Amino acid sequence: MLSRLFQANRRVVLLAFALFCFGSVGLAVLLGYLFDLEACSMCWFQRLGFLLAGSGFLLAAAWPPGAILTQRLGELGLLAGFASAARQSWLLIHPEQASGSCGAGLRYYLQIGNYEAFFKAGLVGGVECSENQPLFLGLQLPQWSLLAFCVIGLVYLTWLIGRRGAAR
Repeated sequence: MLSRLFQANRRVVLLAFALFCFGSVGLAVLLGYLFDLEACSMCWFQRLGFLLAGSGFLLAAAWPPGAILTQRLGELGLLAGFASAARQSWLLIHPEQASGSCGAGLRYYLQIGNYEAFFKAGLVGGVECSENQPLFLGLQLPQWSLLAFCVIGLVYLTWLIGRRGAAR
């Protein structure tokens, strides 16, 4: 199965990664709606990570001359989203470690140009981000996001390493 992944057309594989990322955002929005959850700053940051990753992979698939740059954009989205999901999953297990408030929200920080507060709210979070949420198949939504980031990250790394090995 992995050999087929390495031999598959690069554009098709990148498109599949993009669709997985966009599908993850859609699923998060749907589950938030079904469970009547308000997305905290860290949840929004994870969605932005998926959107950035999906956009980077989609652009890499659609525009081969800029693939290196746009793939790196996708990797940056995966790393940022993974960091936020890992931190929020940790806060859910250790709510006493949460301090302060997320503040006014990511959208407000972007509007006023306070990027330091934007990244702090998205990556560090606050008390709102450590509140227990309903379980879906035994996990909370941030834990599902972390699992999705891990899966796509590991498959992506395997694909990159396999392509390099196949090119030799």
